[in-house]
Amino acid sequence: MDTILNIKDIHKSFAANYGRRGRVFGNEYKNVINGLSANLERGSITALVGGNGAGKTSLFNIISGLLRPEAGSVVFNKAESSLDCTLATPYRIASGGVGRMFQGTRVFGELSVIDHLLIQARPAWAERPFNNVLFPVKNRKSGRELKQDIYEAIKEFDEFRELWKDGEKPASSLSYARQRMLSLAGLLVGNYDLLLLDEPSSGLNPQSFDTLYKFLNMMQAGGKTIFLIEHNMNFIKTAVDHCHYMAEGRILFSGTPEEVLEHDEVKQSYLL
Repeated sequence: MDTILNIKDIHKSFAANYGRRGRVFGNEYKNVINGLSANLERGSITALVGGNGAGKTSLFNIISGLLRPEAGSVVFNKAESSLDCTLATPYRIASGGVGRMFQGTRVFGELSVIDHLLIQARPAWAERPFNNVLFPVKNRKSGRELKQDIYEAIKEFDEFRELWKDGEKPASSLSYARQRMLSLAGLLVGNYDLLLLDEPSSGLNPQSFDTLYKFLNMMQAGGKTIFLIEHNMNFIKTAVDHCHYMAEGRILFSGTPEEVLEHDEVKQSYLL
């Protein structure tokens, strides 16, 4: 199998006691990730499940470059090169092909809906001022061309087309569910090979669930790899190929969703 993400022996801890301005008091630390290792196969949809505080989001933050582990590596394998995410900046990781949907909503409130999508659709290298000075015509499409590309990408989704109708509105004016849809639409138009989705089904209505399923199917059919954190077990059983159960900072069980959810510890965690 072709491995797109190789996570090896990750360790991460946080200080247990903080004071004002982030100052640490005492020498007490809490281990959040304890020697975690896992592989993601290219083109798969893999779920990471576990109770609150298991370290799931911390792992995603390490993959995204937002946290540095004390030990271990996270190697993102592109077709022509590899990148250790524990040594790279978030910008380098994102521009290299890793897209992220955060838990909750993460929008720039004053930016319009279309501006959000334009940021995702524009190649990262074309946003560097040095490139724009040297290659202003070669490296950049016009705003009209980019908007047309975006519309062609999203037009198969009813909810994304509704977003397009409100394209000039500020993103903060959208409902919670529609802000989540805006995040998904941004990942659709971005040039990402690996998508990290943190609780993508949270707060969605039935129509949005249909959009989410269609999004996952389209991304997988296009060769994209999806790694998601999720607490909705019905969603896991329906949408996911492979599943990891995380507890005490480690992967304890791996397999198909049916295999993982059969373990007594997992059933107890999710009251199955």
